[in-house]
Amino acid sequence: GIEYSDLGTFSLASWPFSVKLLWAPLVDSVFIESVGRRKTWIIPMQLLIGVTLVYLWWSVDAMLESKNVVLLTLLFGLLYFLCATQDVAVDGWGLTLLRKENVGYAATANAVGQSAGF
Repeated sequence: GIEYSDLGTFSLASWPFSVKLLWAPLVDSVFIESVGRRKTWIIPMQLLIGVTLVYLWWSVDAMLESKNVVLLTLLFGLLYFLCATQDVAVDGWGLTLLRKENVGYAATANAVGQSAGF
């Protein structure tokens, strides 16, 4: 088995979703004009998420067997960081697509979608 402290360590991997508001202004303001405000972030994040998932698929069994919780936490933390950054870009994109009178419904739709997804 693993120690309770290892579970606590691994729980740090989800931290990026809790603090994504710290880099959300950067995602919203830094972009390549020829690519587009949102695609500048969404496309690279999708590619990096895919590469990270392939690497995890390739190596996670060995990390679990060796009980390398710190490396697992770092890799899943990276994955969560990439997903949180993509989430910021996609949410911003969604808000720009809505008409001003419908922006208030975005938070409700997001909460309902996340609850249904879980």
